[in-house]
Amino acid sequence: MLPVLEWLPRYDASWLRLDVIAGITVAASVIPEGLAYASLANLPPETGLYAGLMAVVAYLLFGTSRQLIVGPTSALAILLASSVGAVASGATASYASLVIVTTLLVGVIAVIAWAFRLGFLVHFISDSVLTGFSAGAALYIMSTQLGKLFGIEGGAGPFYERLWYVGTRLGEANPETLAVGVAGIALLVLGERYLPRFPNALVVVVLSIVLVSVTNLQARGVAVVGSIPSGLPALTVPAIPNVSTLGSLVPVAAALFLLSYVEGIGVVETFARRHGDDPDANQELLADGVANLAAGVGGGFVVGGSMSRSALNDAVGGKTQLTNAVVALVLVAVLLFLTGVFTSLPETILAAVVIVAVTGLIDVPALRELYHVSKSEFAVAMAALLGVLTVGMLWGVFVGVGLSLLVVIARVSSPTTHELGRIDGTDHFVALDLYPAATTSPDVFVYRVEAELFYANAETVRTDLLDRLGSRDAEVELVVFDLTSSPSVDFGAAQMLETLQQNLDARGTDLRFAGADAEVVQLFETTGLAARVGGVSSEESVDGVIDRWRAERSS
Repeated sequence: MLPVLEWLPRYDASWLRLDVIAGITVAASVIPEGLAYASLANLPPETGLYAGLMAVVAYLLFGTSRQLIVGPTSALAILLASSVGAVASGATASYASLVIVTTLLVGVIAVIAWAFRLGFLVHFISDSVLTGFSAGAALYIMSTQLGKLFGIEGGAGPFYERLWYVGTRLGEANPETLAVGVAGIALLVLGERYLPRFPNALVVVVLSIVLVSVTNLQARGVAVVGSIPSGLPALTVPAIPNVSTLGSLVPVAAALFLLSYVEGIGVVETFARRHGDDPDANQELLADGVANLAAGVGGGFVVGGSMSRSALNDAVGGKTQLTNAVVALVLVAVLLFLTGVFTSLPETILAAVVIVAVTGLIDVPALRELYHVSKSEFAVAMAALLGVLTVGMLWGVFVGVGLSLLVVIARVSSPTTHELGRIDGTDHFVALDLYPAATTSPDVFVYRVEAELFYANAETVRTDLLDRLGSRDAEVELVVFDLTSSPSVDFGAAQMLETLQQNLDARGTDLRFAGADAEVVQLFETTGLAARVGGVSSEESVDGVIDRWRAERSS
């Protein structure tokens, strides 16, 4: 439960300099992004720093990845604002209070998922769905920042409504606000291109504060963040809302949990592959849960793994989770002594930080590859993207999850199947459609399914086998069902195999099984199927089954 007790006693003192440098560099990114994402979540700017502080402390103790940095993210912030905002409009509790309750619910759901070891479930969300969802989320988030970038008040609703609102009011834009915002975007883009390891966002924030301080831009309509209270977050537990409101928050929290965990585990696995580490998906559930509980109690909002900040940590040489401790110390210093510096920070610069940050979510090469490799996967990605843009972030998450499950169901319910043939001079059987040179016996039909057998694909498999058998020219006397690629068979599939045995028996054809796992053999013996097919031996080869059947026929 506490990985810190494993890696800290083995800490190499030579790593400290690298961890300190990485922690300071990452903190320089966390500060402006925390302020920006708090604005994105319609919360006071200090809540972004609170969330970042509590998250890195929690991950220091409970996390397993040496690179992952947990904190506020753009997608979580906008999903929180759009979904909790809708609940708050009809609730008596304040929006800020409902945000904290939702954040705590996300933590509770993650801890429950950890207790039931449900980390594997994230792998049911396909990469194509995530690619489309991320691109849609980026476009949606950008649309929410156009008002601040142009200095236009108002604007809400789905993506297209926000675009229409800003597009029809361009005459109301504040030229100074737009100029500052566009300049900020230009500097951030140039910084990412030529100085990727430099704290570009912090530099742009500081430059904009200096600019507003020495000019009269604020008097000319450039909106600023305003006063930020100094001091560390006070640990509080919000009042529990009524049952109706709480019920409305649960699906919101479930969607936020999915997005938070998917963001985090995606980063963990990316860097684990790069460095040869062994990630623990279930422990990451606990780390995500504790980080959100801590963020909620600390007056922050929902947190998750950040790819950009984690990549920065890795690029500058962070060696261990101690980087999180350094980030926490820097945030403590900022909250205690430096909040007054950010009073004159233009809101249009926060919009610029968000817009540039989310462009990385649009993976054009991945979308292009999907289009060329698999039109169906590309269609799934586009459906997830359009789901976010048309029905919003909350339902966009559920559209993505639903599509992922449909893809999984479609694949497992219609598995790949093969008729097998023998490689001449050997006892090896291979798929005929892959190795046409393999030979078959006129009286024997060998069949294999490249999937586990269970109730959802059982009938499809039986129909496919009988159709293939019907297309054979010669009279088949033996069907060998190779279970090498089907290590598990559930009761529904076992019933199907009993029906298949009866179908074949009516045709005067014997059925035998090869390559059966020990548990499958036990299931067949319990149901009586083993006795009806002349016995099933564990891991018996196809060649051995055929030889035994011929010996029985000749005796």
